[in-house]
Amino acid sequence: MKLESNFVFSKIAALEFGILSPKMIQKMSTVAITSSELYDIDGFPVDGGLSDLRMGVIDPGLTCKTCGNTIRDCPGHFGHLELARPVFNIKTVPYIYNILNSTCVSCGRILISDEHLKKLSEDIISAEINEGHKKKVKLIKAIVKHAKNVTVCPFCRTKQHKIKLEKPYTFFDGDQKLTPIDVLSRLEKIKDSDLQFFGLDPDYSRPEWMVVSILAVPSITIRPSITLENGQRSEDDLTHKLTDIVRTNQRLAENIRSGAPEIIIDELWDLLQYHITTFISNDSAQVPVARQKSNKKLKSLEDRIKGKEGLFRGSGLAKRVNYGARSVISPDSFLRFDEVGVPIRVAMEVTRPEKVTDINIDRMKALIKNFNSYPGANYVITPDGIKKKITDTTVSNILDELKSGYTVERHLKDGDIILFNRQPSLHRLSIMGHSVKVLPYNTLGINPASTLPYNADFDGDEMNIHVLQNEEALAEAEMIINIKNNIVSPRHGLPLIGAAQDYVSGCALLTAKDTQLEKAKAEFLLSNINIITSLKNKKYSGREIFSMILPEDLNFESNSSTYKITKEDDSIVRIKNGKLATGVIDAATIGRESGSLLQFLFVRYGSEVTAKFIDQTNKLGLMTLFLMGMSVNIHDFDIPKVANNEIEKVVKEGENEVSALLTNYNDVTEAKILNISNRIRVKVRNIIDAYIEKKNNNVESMITTGAKGSITNLIPTIGLVGQQMLRDVRISNGFSDRLTSHFKKNDNGLIARGFIVSNYREGLNPVEYFLHSASSREGLMDNVIRTPISGYMQRRLSSALQDLKVKDDLSVRMGSSIIQFKYGEDGLDVSASDKGDLKL
Repeated sequence: MKLESNFVFSKIAALEFGILSPKMIQKMSTVAITSSELYDIDGFPVDGGLSDLRMGVIDPGLTCKTCGNTIRDCPGHFGHLELARPVFNIKTVPYIYNILNSTCVSCGRILISDEHLKKLSEDIISAEINEGHKKKVKLIKAIVKHAKNVTVCPFCRTKQHKIKLEKPYTFFDGDQKLTPIDVLSRLEKIKDSDLQFFGLDPDYSRPEWMVVSILAVPSITIRPSITLENGQRSEDDLTHKLTDIVRTNQRLAENIRSGAPEIIIDELWDLLQYHITTFISNDSAQVPVARQKSNKKLKSLEDRIKGKEGLFRGSGLAKRVNYGARSVISPDSFLRFDEVGVPIRVAMEVTRPEKVTDINIDRMKALIKNFNSYPGANYVITPDGIKKKITDTTVSNILDELKSGYTVERHLKDGDIILFNRQPSLHRLSIMGHSVKVLPYNTLGINPASTLPYNADFDGDEMNIHVLQNEEALAEAEMIINIKNNIVSPRHGLPLIGAAQDYVSGCALLTAKDTQLEKAKAEFLLSNINIITSLKNKKYSGREIFSMILPEDLNFESNSSTYKITKEDDSIVRIKNGKLATGVIDAATIGRESGSLLQFLFVRYGSEVTAKFIDQTNKLGLMTLFLMGMSVNIHDFDIPKVANNEIEKVVKEGENEVSALLTNYNDVTEAKILNISNRIRVKVRNIIDAYIEKKNNNVESMITTGAKGSITNLIPTIGLVGQQMLRDVRISNGFSDRLTSHFKKNDNGLIARGFIVSNYREGLNPVEYFLHSASSREGLMDNVIRTPISGYMQRRLSSALQDLKVKDDLSVRMGSSIIQFKYGEDGLDVSASDKGDLKL
């Protein structure tokens, strides 16, 4: 009998959580567990054992004795174990403690008078209806807190004793230890009408059900065994723990029947409590961890449910899918920025379905014939849903029956649209649509221009692809989340995809005022960007070459990166009727998060023109460097001796200022010293800035064009590292009244408290290296601590907001509730604005 035949289809209105009663456990159970043996001498499951066939099957050849299904359709069924003595459920102990201290030891009523209870009952109902569940919980906690402080029962006038809990699960009434039997008898006295004041619904959660008298035994399907290579079975951790529980329970029952001494019975009772506790949770405080023979910690029921790998986050909320692949990413500048280089072995494994029509049937047959190699196909699906694998034995029959209406799962080919993703997916641009480019490599290829939205680099990052399986998803990937339609950020209206590093340096070199190219070199550059033309002149300027990729009607003016330095006419980029008249093309015009020209093209001409321009620009920059060359050596970082002397003078003046301050040390002295340290750094920056401009080398070129680096990066490289801080203050002297043994005691001078005058080029001395390491270590620790905190906050936010949807009328809704009448209150798309500004 198929499992689907028993399905009941209905819309779920709400979920009610509760505790299983002993009667309910027995009612849903299919077998009473009576034996600790799993298999008989022939290897078959023992009746009444923990692998009883009435609880389900995990072996292909066996049939479930309860539902009659095989491993494919049997969902598994619960069993039960009657305990010789009741034990506490470790997870309900805090609730039992509150209930015992809030109810009468004699009559079982809550320790609040009837008049107050009527009013409190109305308050609880009102709080839940009008103010929500949190308010109700807060009110219940206040009620319990009040009841715990009452010393005489208002109903039977019995004096109450304070119940003490000795963790993890031992209760005391004065000096008398309360056994689970004692606690059970007290909890059974509590009236149903009083349970609402503890937040319990008597239909689903009676307090005595918190004490375990009958244990629900999970089905074999959720604790399957595996067969090792040597033929032996390896059981699941839950089965190991259940075996311990059954054996201990049997020994306890036998000792009770035989009238064994109470001390032996109590020891076995405690052991049963321990095994059931570690079966439920193996992380309880003050409970020894249960381990396997190999000393590995046993995985409890709680471990199955909680955490990143648990049932909720690891299975229920998981986004793992079929038709996906994951690999390390590698840079490939010869890919278009909207392409992903897919390894050929991946392209042959993760397939895309394609419907067979009269037009493509011959092509589909060719793919089926070529199933063993690329490009080919792996499966054929008939119109009635039967999936057939293409093999040497089936290929001829499949070819004969193939006709319109069939679906062929073919290998990926160039141009297919797939989803590309890098985790953590912190914003919507972490998943975008890309085109496939099948390559004979083992890693996923990506153009460096596309890395910023994914926050990816090439130091070992891995990314995922997902091959879409229906036309609607493919249409969304191509029209909505395609990377070409997401060039401009929805956050600040600046391009996230554009030129960087080599691309910028090459374009700046090409469009420099004096760059001239011979005809052959000009044709070489143009051929690399698929512009095939016959050039007439012998020489061309770099700006003429660059103009050939601009729209003919483009008129544009903007400052280049050098404008703030020179303010010369040639530092202003002017494009007239598609011709670059003045200015150097650098990061300010084509760079990521700054490219004014890219943003202008995207808004004015659309995504296709902008995408083509980005690819051609990057290829031009790369090929220009290939032709003209660009290198950096250590001497490019040299500054003249006079500059070093100026830096030494600035440091000396700073030391003298600090020494003068230390003669009158007070509460604001440290702040003044830090101010001096910052002034030294600013002066050193100005010295380096002045001399690096005069060098006119490739380091200076990279900085001024915005390709890579800044003057700030050069300060510790060729100037000085500066003040090292710990917890936002100068490194303190510590217990010995000095930072290290290299300094005098009570020396609070600039150098003695962590100011490093050396730089990376010349190297740090041992003391400076030690101080620098201390500061760096704090940075690493901060990063390690902050990352999980921000990650957890992001996960909670995304979970809370996942039901929000932007509708066609731009309203933001959650179910039937309207959160915003217009998305963002204004309904505006920032990516369509002028760098976030609206020019109405």
